[in-house]
Amino acid sequence: MPIVDISRYLDGSDPMGVVLELRHAATRVGFFQVVGHGVPHELIDSTRQLARRFFARPQDQKSVSGCLSLGEASNWRGYEYFASDNKEAFEIGLKTQGRVDVAGRPLPLHGDNLWPPGDPDFRHTVTAYHTATTNLARQLLGAMAWALGLDPKYFEAKVREPLAHLRLWKYPPHTELAPHKDHGFLTVLLQDQCYGGLQVLRRVKPKAVPGQKQSVVQDRSVLNGDLESREIAEEIALASTPSQNQSETIWLDVPVIPHAFVINVGRLFEIFCQETFPATIHRVRYTPDKTARPETSQPRISLALFFAPDWGVTVIPPSALRAPGVSQVSVQSGPHILFGYRWQQYVNSGEIQDVKAAKRRALEDISVLAGHDP
Repeated sequence: MPIVDISRYLDGSDPMGVVLELRHAATRVGFFQVVGHGVPHELIDSTRQLARRFFARPQDQKSVSGCLSLGEASNWRGYEYFASDNKEAFEIGLKTQGRVDVAGRPLPLHGDNLWPPGDPDFRHTVTAYHTATTNLARQLLGAMAWALGLDPKYFEAKVREPLAHLRLWKYPPHTELAPHKDHGFLTVLLQDQCYGGLQVLRRVKPKAVPGQKQSVVQDRSVLNGDLESREIAEEIALASTPSQNQSETIWLDVPVIPHAFVINVGRLFEIFCQETFPATIHRVRYTPDKTARPETSQPRISLALFFAPDWGVTVIPPSALRAPGVSQVSVQSGPHILFGYRWQQYVNSGEIQDVKAAKRRALEDISVLAGHDP
């Protein structure tokens, strides 16, 4: 798993060296860890500690009015409990004022954050962490634009009011996450300092079929509202085929490095760069601290910033990245991110259990909300 010290990019001492390392990591693995990022270690430690303290509260204190997430009615901000596996989350976003569509309606995913009452330390620290990681995401996008051969300032005008949602996660012991790709543009993840468990699928490029026109998004996927280039199961099967080197595991462990951030791109970035930097499949496995007894294992706490361009930005490969013979796809940032929230809500709530059916329903919803496009 590549580890990149980006301090040389931030201080200007060796920006090109860092850019080349980022390009190698993003193309070879799809995941990498960054150190030397400038986010104060004290802020990281304080935020993680306060997150653990918040989740340890009695349920009635987390579910009070003004803190409890109401799903889309509260723009997915606040506290949320998942009854299916007892996971918990707390989410905030960028505070933006007056973002409305042409009909004067508030844009989805915009609005005020919700906070637990009587805990100013939690509010102040989590807000500061959100600001710091959002700024880091902007800096990383500059380096990644450069790594793609674009102007380092390419994304600046596209992320002035980004969809930057920070989600604090509590995973009870033995909780796992199935293989998936992130839906958005860029993820900045802080792993639990003890338990880890994140695994990344080893990348295997499919063999090209002579004369077959390549497409970054298959037509059937677009119709189903699923913007992955290949089905998750197909990619895992490809990595597991006997023709591959059986001396290598297909799942790569992401080690826990104190105060390092794990970075990966999502489906939206994959569309933008025509898979030059692919969205890589990953999963979470339960890996308890070997020094702890099973009955004393602590919940796994992780902090994930999901970062995407402004709501109205149309994501389309720039001419410098367009390959001949590859279909072009354009996607509006806001509805794409909203689609991800919608189908996951259907699945998490149990209303629709089949993922493909949930995606079809969410796509229908987004079509109805076309009037929200600014």
